[in-house]
Order: sequence, then C-alpha cells, then structure tokens
Amino acid sequence: MSGLSERALLELVLTGAVCGALGVQVVLRRLAFFTETFGHITFLGIVAATITGTDIKLGAGLAAMCAVAVTSRHGIASRRNHQHAGVMVSGALALGVVLISARPGFSKDLTAALVGSPLTAGTGDIAMATVVAALVAGALTLGHKELALAAFDPGATRALGYRTRLIDSGLLALLAITVMTAAPAVGAALPLALLIGPAASALLWTRRILPATLLGGLLGAASGAAGLAVSLHYRVATAAGTAVICGALFALAAATSTLTADQRRACPSPAPATSL
Repeated sequence: MSGLSERALLELVLTGAVCGALGVQVVLRRLAFFTETFGHITFLGIVAATITGTDIKLGAGLAAMCAVAVTSRHGIASRRNHQHAGVMVSGALALGVVLISARPGFSKDLTAALVGSPLTAGTGDIAMATVVAALVAGALTLGHKELALAAFDPGATRALGYRTRLIDSGLLALLAITVMTAAPAVGAALPLALLIGPAASALLWTRRILPATLLGGLLGAASGAAGLAVSLHYRVATAAGTAVICGALFALAAATSTLTADQRRACPSPAPATSL
C-alpha cells in the first residue's frame, strides 16, 4: 500500500470511528436533518475560504460555529429551529453554487470539498482527525449520563438541575466539528452516511447506549476502510463507496437484528421533545 493510501486509510478510519460513535446521539435525538444542515453550511464556508484565499478549515469551522449559534438559540427541539434549519440548508447550498459559478475555474477544485478526497489527506488532516476523535471520545465518556438523560427525558433533566440547553449546544458543537473534520474524507455532502448508517445499525443490534456507541465507532471505522477498498478496487469515488457500504451495513443489521418490533420502538425512541 502506498503512502497516499495509508494516509487515506487512517483518515477514513478515524473519521468513521468518530462519526459512528457520535452518530448514536444523532440517531437517539433525531438530529439527521441538523447534520445535513451543518454539511451544507460547511460547504459554503469552504467555498468562501477558497475564494478569499484563506484556510478552508478556518472557513468551514467558522461557518459551522455560526450554524451552531443559530440552532442553539431556541433549542434543538424547537419547531422554529427546524424551520431555520430548512432555510439554512437551501440558502447555504444556493449561495455556495452562486459563488462557484461567479468564479470560473473553481468548480473542479471545489469538487473535493463537496464529495471528499481522502487520497489527498495530509498530516494536518490526520492530526486534526486524531484531536477531534479524542475530544469526542472524552465528551461522550464524561457526559454519558447527562446526554442519555437529556435524550430520553428532557423534563427530568431540567428537574435534576442540569442545563439542558448547554448540553444540547455542546452536542451540536461536537456535531459541527465532526462534520467539519470529515470534509477531507467524505466532503460536505456525505457525512450523514457515516453519522447515521453505523450508529443506526449498532442500535438495531443492541439496546444499550454505551455498547451501541462502541459498536457504532467500530462499524464506522470498518465502513471507512471498506469504502476505501471499494474505491481503489473499482475506481469509484471514495465517499460514495463509503456511503454505499453504510447503507448495506444498515440493511444487514435490519435483516439480522434479534430485537422485537416493540423493542425497536422502545430504543432508539426518546421521549417526545419539547421546546427548550
């Protein structure tokens, strides 16, 4: 295996592990739409950074944090927030396309920002993925009880004195950072596959959050490695290959899950969210 392939494998394994583990919280809280929103906002940040000649990671990070600030204002369960997210999805994508079309010659360079290019991942990308992996692992470990309680019973969480909006904002910030870090591997358009596929598969095989988190991380890492293998063997886009692997994994989990229909409805299925 060449040096490029080795770096790509490490980047995809790290990204897949982080996305798979954090994705359990995304599935439990039904935040898939917000994940898609962050992906589109990140794409806009990358486009703007490229046009202005600044670091694309800085542009993506600033855009993602702006999205977190807007989303956290009313709480992730707010109906108004879902309306805001819908506007941001369409608006960010449209503005990114407008900026690209206004600068001829940029389309080819920004294709990697949209669908990823792990074979061009450098040591800086891998270092950032490692730091984010450690950050997410630490946050999920230290905040396991609070995250689980806030996901299933926000009212009880507030009654116990926890600041639910702070918990929600922290989770959204982790999600935004993860989406930003995943851009070199799977672009801004396909992080949802790695965040949802492995986590949803894990939750079909186990009802317990901690084992599901560990299993989701393992499945995410395996999906990233398998996606790269498919890409190199069949000469297809790596991000697309990884997304296909995630879909196939979920189909396998659904077909082999031993959970009953009642158990599947019970987990993951948090208590009805209320506006915070």
